[in-house]
Amino acid sequence: AAVPSPNQLNVRGLAIELWVVMDPQLAAVRRAARERFLAAAPRKQPSEQKPQGPQVALPEAAVVLPLLPEAAAVVLPTSMASLLRGLPADMLDGPISALLEDGDDEPAPAPPAKKHRAEPTTVHVPPERTAAIRELLAAPTPEELRILTWNIDGLDEVGGPEGLMLRTLEVALEVGRHRPAAVLLQEVVPSSLELLTSKEVLGCTYDVVLPEEDPRRPYYVAILLDRRQLRRVGRPSTANFPGTHMGRQLLAVAVEPVLPPLAGAPPLLLATAHLESTRDQAPERRRQLVQSLRHLRRVVGRTPVGATQGCAAVGSALLGGDLNLRDEEVKAVWRELGDEACGIADVWSFCGSPEDARWTWDTIDNDNTGSTFACRMRFDRMFFLTPGISDEPAAGASASSTSRRGKAGAKASKAPGEPHLVPRREQPEMAQGWRPTSLLLVGRRRIPGFGRFPSDHWGVLTAWQVGGAAGSAAVADKAGKVVIDLESS
Repeated sequence: AAVPSPNQLNVRGLAIELWVVMDPQLAAVRRAARERFLAAAPRKQPSEQKPQGPQVALPEAAVVLPLLPEAAAVVLPTSMASLLRGLPADMLDGPISALLEDGDDEPAPAPPAKKHRAEPTTVHVPPERTAAIRELLAAPTPEELRILTWNIDGLDEVGGPEGLMLRTLEVALEVGRHRPAAVLLQEVVPSSLELLTSKEVLGCTYDVVLPEEDPRRPYYVAILLDRRQLRRVGRPSTANFPGTHMGRQLLAVAVEPVLPPLAGAPPLLLATAHLESTRDQAPERRRQLVQSLRHLRRVVGRTPVGATQGCAAVGSALLGGDLNLRDEEVKAVWRELGDEACGIADVWSFCGSPEDARWTWDTIDNDNTGSTFACRMRFDRMFFLTPGISDEPAAGASASSTSRRGKAGAKASKAPGEPHLVPRREQPEMAQGWRPTSLLLVGRRRIPGFGRFPSDHWGVLTAWQVGGAAGSAAVADKAGKVVIDLESS
């Protein structure tokens, strides 16, 4: 039989579709978290408890075929008689039309009127929280360009629809607090996207860019653009990863700033992806990263597809998202790309490898997954390409080499005379183009009244400027000799 497409599935079918797409290891972790959450919740009295699962009476000689974990079983009767068992003999002996005729008995009395109650899937959004979001969005925008990437964990079932609503609102509050011009989202589900983009939440300020597909997958990536800060240039593009088993893809769109002092800067390509999950999918994940980075290199220096005549060429491109990467995988991809990797930099390393922003998936400080093991990973990353800037000597360096240079510089700074900050006036004119200036993690507050974080991932917030003159500084000794270059360490 043909497998129904996601838009034809009912609620039970949608749950089954999610199990098919989500990898087993991730599913097991989420089930464990949900069970721990339910175990900690107050239990009802035995008289109030409902039977667990559907009570299905199996006919004789039936064959039971199990489907997926926690899914109901399918009962396949082996004879037509089992379907007709229970019908009176006169109906079995009569013509088939008799089964379709209206009975002559008096109609049964109408059931008593039911008390009105909300549907189980209906949740009420607290108006005070949406009002707080709109108040934050009404504040002035920052002077620098801010870009946020965040896996918002739309597949987390703990707390049910209300839990998803509370976590989604907390994501919107973080967006309002920091006012990024662009938000790169992963693991988005339809209900959370509908809430985020509603006029009462972020829809009053942000437009949404979605992958080009119909029907849409059960979860996907999305890009939010602040229409007061950015203008879209050309058409968005979607590139499906041919080897994915989890419905992963690359979504990209070119933008340009509209507010001073950044207005007139060259267009910037924003790309996001949710690369294949789990360690055993490393080969496919590496292929997806190679495809994504080659896309960045291909678009830089070219006019965006679908742009109006006279539009400037893309000056910079960045990839941000839940890339699920381990450091050894990045090194393997760089070896495979060879010269193609030149000039592509890791934003975290470029910003000085801040230790307090290293781990973006952290089961020690974030207990949303309910994991019993300690694991800290830098799954969420950004890479960027700006000719003349991202290809600076230290831009693409690894965290370990950056740390070694920092220690060496620190020892050198203890030479005669205390170090002091000086403008980098002696340096040659820096290339003009987009460069990251800072990076920090967001989403580290527990939701009041719920006790959980917005996601099992921290969000990665970056700030960007054009060129390098503003705020550029280096550490130098009193003789003026540069000891630690803060831009490249």
